[in-house]
Amino acid sequence: MKSKLLWGGFLLLTFLITLPITWGVLAKVNFLYPALHDAIGIDKHIARYAPKNRKNKLGFENTSKEERSRLFLGIVDAIHAHGEGLSSLSYMSKQNGTTQSIPLLTDPEVVHLKDVAVLLDKLKPVVLLLIICWLLIIVLFKIRKVALPTTSQFLISALIMILLIGLVMLLGPEKIFNQLHIWVFPDNHQWFFYYEDSLMSTMMKAPVIFAYIVAIWVCLSIILTSLILKLLKSKILLGENKKAHAV
Repeated sequence: MKSKLLWGGFLLLTFLITLPITWGVLAKVNFLYPALHDAIGIDKHIARYAPKNRKNKLGFENTSKEERSRLFLGIVDAIHAHGEGLSSLSYMSKQNGTTQSIPLLTDPEVVHLKDVAVLLDKLKPVVLLLIICWLLIIVLFKIRKVALPTTSQFLISALIMILLIGLVMLLGPEKIFNQLHIWVFPDNHQWFFYYEDSLMSTMMKAPVIFAYIVAIWVCLSIILTSLILKLLKSKILLGENKKAHAV
């Protein structure tokens, strides 16, 4: 029982430390926004809501997918750089025969995205602490000669993890999205934006896009977790110790 609990905790910890790694990978590929743009109908969503914008940000429905991808990447880069560059994000709009540059974000949106940047910065030492704990557990495994589980045991554990995440997602991406924002962000900072007031939310089709990104993120993390565990089972690290015993 002790070894099973230790294995379960180690599996969860391994999964947790893969999350920032796969997050970084997704950030490098713009969280697959160009693909999701087509897959979840963001173009139609923008065509419906951008013309109704009440903040005098006109013409966004005429932008291209490449322009929207550039703006999304600008937001991604900014939240990973302490919020720098958010206010300068803009798109070109042709009105009354003249082309003008229009800021993408409103002031409350800039404040919210800076809150996101602050959150990401605060998570960095937490990730470092988790990695240290993970390495210490590996040392403990080596000293106590604990055998890692078989591939089938890992697959069962991964399946249970996926099912648990699936059950959570049954609550609905919008409910989860809203509740997390309530817990995480300052009470006096706006984080909910109507599509008619926010090109950011319209461009992302929030919170729908986040449900897809989280699903991809979790799947990548599970795959990376399995690869790490396979590497640990190799003779290079923990070794296939036939005399391994329970903790």
